[in-house]
Amino acid sequence: MNTGQTILTIVAIVFLGTNVVSVNRTFMQHGIILQQTEIGLFATSLTTSLIEEAQGKAFDKNSLLGLLQATTECTPVDSLGPEPGEKRGDWNDFDDYNNLRDTVKIKDVDTFCRWASVSYVDSTSPNVARSYRTFSKRLTVNVRGLASQDTIRMSYLFSYWSFR
Repeated sequence: MNTGQTILTIVAIVFLGTNVVSVNRTFMQHGIILQQTEIGLFATSLTTSLIEEAQGKAFDKNSLLGLLQATTECTPVDSLGPEPGEKRGDWNDFDDYNNLRDTVKIKDVDTFCRWASVSYVDSTSPNVARSYRTFSKRLTVNVRGLASQDTIRMSYLFSYWSFR
């Protein structure tokens, strides 16, 4: 083998090595993207399931007894959350989800932290929590996986009204 052939062989090996490294890097990035997508889908599902669970509850503990006539009959702002001694399986009204914090482990995927808050809102600006009682409450649920780069946040607005 002469000098020209040796140089061509070295150049070919360098190109092949560069190509192998590039393909390997692409496969690794693809795997990371797939993992983050899977975590995001599970986080979205966990967020939605908590909102759906809360939707099935009464607007307020006092609305379980009958129709609310005035906002003053609603739970006070500083009392939003489960009643003393009430466990998660016993929750019966929407604001019991205030200050919820739990962890959900999904095998072979990730461990997810969920936290939620409930606040009174006004129909004119539902993104602003109010310090007074209204006939509208907003549940905000956050979910973050330990291996995730993002936090999923969803809100749900629950208003009290009845037909007469």
